[in-house]
Amino acid sequence: MSPRRRLLVGAVLTALGLAVAMTSPLPVAAVYGQAGAQQVAGGLVLLLGWGALAWGIHCFGRAS
Repeated sequence: MSPRRRLLVGAVLTALGLAVAMTSPLPVAAVYGQAGAQQVAGGLVLLLGWGALAWGIHCFGRAS
């Protein structure tokens, strides 16, 4: 996979993770210390996106 494609995948995953986490309703259970499943899933996708972005930046810098 090319570095540019890794950057694109990272950007898409980051945007998707943010969209999923931000559109979840605020659960009443958050008062009791429980996070909503949609927020957790969005956070995990966000972290995957950040990892792909970091790897893409690393590879892009070394590709010259």
